Amino acid sequence: MPSPANPETARLADLLERSYRGGAWHGPALAEALDGVDAALAGRPAGPGAHSIAEIATHAAYWIEESRRRIPGVAPGEPPQGDDWVRARDLSESAWAGVRSGLEAAHRRLHAAVLALDDTRLDDAVDGSDPTLRGMLIGLLQHNAYHAGQISLARKVAAGGSGR
Repeated sequence: MPSPANPETARLADLLERSYRGGAWHGPALAEALDGVDAALAGRPAGPGAHSIAEIATHAAYWIEESRRRIPGVAPGEPPQGDDWVRARDLSESAWAGVRSGLEAAHRRLHAAVLALDDTRLDDAVDGSDPTLRGMLIGLLQHNAYHAGQISLARKVAAGGSGR
């Protein structure tokens, strides 16, 4: 339910929650797509040249955290190792648990930051592919949906499906 004082930011926070945890109409959210994935599956690419599920989750966590960093006006950061796609294959269960907890923590921090935003800030300029905070957050919703679909497809391929 949107906050009476800041209905737009409350609505965006709700949509972010749905894109991460579930309840979106498009299909599984990020956390739902990752549910039941073990380290062996997470570290295996869906095919030649494809990213592994762990790499996709790490990439998603990076952009969720980077979006949170930009809310107060911080300039874009430099991805770890110079790339927002970090190699994550042949994982241990504890390493995979770390990837999952990092993604969860990034989402929680962003969700709290969006809930704390005043609606009047949504049209503030932000560095990145979209010139406003609103555009950045809507773009992140799209990013989450895209990668949730990518993870779902990778799971299907790993289970022996064609991916179609």
